[in-house]
Amino acid sequence: MITNKYLLLAGALLLAGCQPQEKSAAQAGLIYCSEGALQTFNPQLTNLSTTLDAVSFPLYDRLLEVNPITLAIEPGLASHWQMSQDGLTYTFTLRKGVMFHHNANFVPSRPLNADDVVFTFTRLIDTHSPYNPVSGGRYPYFHSLGLDRLITSVHRQGEQVVFTLSRPNAAFLADLASAYAVILSAEYGEQMLRAGTPEQLDRQPIGTGPYRLKEYRDRQFIRYQRHDAYWKGPAHLEQLVFDITPRSAKRLAKLLTGECDVMGYPAASQVKVIQEHDDLALSVQSGMNVAFLALNTRQPPFNDVRVRQALAYAINRENLQQAVYFGTGEVARALLPSLSWGYDPATVLPSPDLVLARKLLAEAGLGQGFEMTLLLQSGTRPYNPDPRKSAQLIRNDLAAIGVRVKIQVQEWSVMQRTLEAGRYDAVLTGWQADNTDPDSFFRQLLGCHAIAAGSNVSRWCDPGFEQLLDDAVSSAKMGFRIRNYYYAQQMLTSQMPLIPLAHALQTQASRRDVQGLTMTPLGGTLFNGAYRK
Repeated sequence: MITNKYLLLAGALLLAGCQPQEKSAAQAGLIYCSEGALQTFNPQLTNLSTTLDAVSFPLYDRLLEVNPITLAIEPGLASHWQMSQDGLTYTFTLRKGVMFHHNANFVPSRPLNADDVVFTFTRLIDTHSPYNPVSGGRYPYFHSLGLDRLITSVHRQGEQVVFTLSRPNAAFLADLASAYAVILSAEYGEQMLRAGTPEQLDRQPIGTGPYRLKEYRDRQFIRYQRHDAYWKGPAHLEQLVFDITPRSAKRLAKLLTGECDVMGYPAASQVKVIQEHDDLALSVQSGMNVAFLALNTRQPPFNDVRVRQALAYAINRENLQQAVYFGTGEVARALLPSLSWGYDPATVLPSPDLVLARKLLAEAGLGQGFEMTLLLQSGTRPYNPDPRKSAQLIRNDLAAIGVRVKIQVQEWSVMQRTLEAGRYDAVLTGWQADNTDPDSFFRQLLGCHAIAAGSNVSRWCDPGFEQLLDDAVSSAKMGFRIRNYYYAQQMLTSQMPLIPLAHALQTQASRRDVQGLTMTPLGGTLFNGAYRK
């Protein structure tokens, strides 16, 4: 019998039918209140954390995985691998008996094999692949890192897969373990191509993960069904629903009434309420993320380093921490969080100094101040629990030096077009790391190739900085890599193309009877171990 609290989901979110003999949602599955709508069911096509959280881990697997506790790279779909002595060839041996999902249009005839890996990466690196232009043909993660230029070939060698690189790259294995590097079905791709509907590969996904797609309603919910043939063993719960609820107040209300079992990214101001409620549990995890103010360095006056430095001296990051994060984060001292092995503890970002900020503006010919527009997305983010309030506090700080800020909130689809056109002053945004390598932060956010890919929204490109990154990944010597990343952080502190603001803790609230959820520092939650006690 289905209880009234689940009827509040208007039937669409019911995890079981209305027949008396069928299990209720509470018995059969779990409802997760998520903070945002997804863009696509293929993580390769996006760089939005909301899509990764909802899609990558429930639906797919990767060749390699990141251990959520130790952050070490471990075997995934590849049971083991070898690197050639010159660092240019990687050979992966795949697990046997890994089965893909099925749907109404496709039933796999075989387990995963090397053809699937070749198909997946050929689409990304070969412009002659019939799948390369499908769904827009943009692969921001891979293009930002330059993987389309790094990987010269990927081919099958018996039952193994061989990647050949154009140059050694110490971050390559970490890139293959990222949430973006999911493995698709070549057999499904071929069938959809013959049917003239290749885009279905990205809309009606087939993966090897613990859950398969059952139903999706745009901006309402995603319903997943357990993949009983999952190679790690079937998940405990039969079904998993992502209830798309952008407003954190509404997510908390649903959690309190039992309409949701788990709430993603509660607002920092809600933490105390959650902790005081006997039926709720709060989980906290260190986060590999950063919130920052990106300045469009290709547009005056932000092409003047003195203006960028002045804004950095005017912003009170401690105030942001107290008024927005409420103890669920730490003030950013660099772009990298202290959790990263590349973090330079000697890096010191400017402390508030309004006198110096006004002096720098005067030297730049802007002693009377100027007007600027600050773009941001609505809703909470893994790296910022309240972007709107953050923007208001920044506006107040900058007003003290004569900079008049107009805040403009945009939906992602609109903002994406604005960013692509380059017609903006500044963006309040952030980054949730996809792997543990510092290259993921620096190259995605500030690499020259990342401008066209859309992740470098400061549009800053410095050949010297780029050379530091290239040299760092060309060496397997950890000391050399760390030294280069220290130099990179010093350069960023001097040039200030973006202003790091905070590193947020990953927080999640759940009903106390839900056990076995695993949060990761890289964002997202692993649901295959979840159960009800």
